[in-house]
Amino acid sequence: MNINHSKTETKRTRVILMSDIHYCNEWYGITPEIKREMLCADLEREYEEDPYQALLLLGDYSLDHWAWNTKGTYLTHGISNAKRFVEHCLPRMAPSGVEVRMIAGNHEQYGEALWQKLTGFNRKDHLVCGSVLFILLDTFGGDLDPVEHSDGTYIGANMADLRVLMARYPDKKVILCAHWFDMQKETDEFRSFIAQEPRILCLFCGHNHISKVVSTGEEYGNKPIIYTGHYSYSGDMNPVHCLNGYREVLIMEDGITSKYIVPSHTYTMEAVKFTTEYAEQDDVEIKF
Repeated sequence: MNINHSKTETKRTRVILMSDIHYCNEWYGITPEIKREMLCADLEREYEEDPYQALLLLGDYSLDHWAWNTKGTYLTHGISNAKRFVEHCLPRMAPSGVEVRMIAGNHEQYGEALWQKLTGFNRKDHLVCGSVLFILLDTFGGDLDPVEHSDGTYIGANMADLRVLMARYPDKKVILCAHWFDMQKETDEFRSFIAQEPRILCLFCGHNHISKVVSTGEEYGNKPIIYTGHYSYSGDMNPVHCLNGYREVLIMEDGITSKYIVPSHTYTMEAVKFTTEYAEQDDVEIKF
């Protein structure tokens, strides 16, 4: 890995964002046990090469709640792979001093009390990193603690939470994060707020297992929405376009940059085994 950051450069804060780890199944010849070692080794190497100050996890560590085929493991077998992820992976992914936030995805439909009991985190959260306030919204917070298998209920952004946090930190730039932003289902209030609030830089989300940077369109003030990829299986029609990885966000004095980091790994797809080289893709720069 080649890191082009000198120790004398302008002060910056480094943040890693991840989603859709699905620590439960085998994909591309990678078993959960192999994935655990790969993931932990990747993050340990990232921290050793260029320490990050925060790790933001945006949901779907599991298929604990799932409507299809074998159904979710929590209602079927009482197994929480989200809990196993916290126990098996987080101690190595987040060294002492690294701030961690871990919100729920649509496959973790636990109510707030059970989510806290299983993981030690909140379903929604926030974190100040340097000059930026990250607001982590719970957009799949409907119909929690279900008794039937489902894929989650999308409720969109909670505007009250958003306004309260932005008022609490009036001098901070703002990045909105969620497991998923379904822009067509969001409220007119949310649309106009994003478009008219200059402190909001961009939005981050996962869910679709793709890394890309796109504009939200005129109704959202053309703010970029940045997708966090996956560490399980690709949502791209050609899976090699988005392999296992995570996003880096660098917060500088005059703006932020972000890129999708794809570590070197060995995969098996359609009986073909191949190894990829370390890569970076889908870069974006946003000035304050």
